[in-house]
Amino acid sequence: MEIKKEDLPVMLQAFDLHENTEIFVAEQLVHTQVDVDRFTALYAGKIIKASKEMVNPRNNGHVPPTQKRNPAIGFVMIAIILIMLALVIYGFSTGWIQEKFNVSI
Repeated sequence: MEIKKEDLPVMLQAFDLHENTEIFVAEQLVHTQVDVDRFTALYAGKIIKASKEMVNPRNNGHVPPTQKRNPAIGFVMIAIILIMLALVIYGFSTGWIQEKFNVSI
C-alpha cells in the first residue's frame, strides 16, 4: 500500500472478513511509509483501510475521541465532600473527635 507523503499521518485499520462481516483486528497511526509497510506486512491477508488523521500539534497528531461528561457526577462529589467537611467540623466543635481519637488541641 503506497501513501503519498503529504497524506501522512494516516490511521490504518485491519479487518478480517468472516461470513460477509468485517471483524476489527488492529489499528495504528502511521507517520512514515516504512510504518505503512510494516503494518501491511503484519496483517497480510486482512482488509486494510486507511483514513486521513486530523493533525493536532498538542498531542503529536492523534485526535482522541471526545467523551461526554455527566455534570451530575461532579455535583454529587462536591456534595459528598461538603457533607464530610461539615461532619468533621461538627465533630471537632462538639469534642467527639477529640474524645474518640484521644486528640488534644
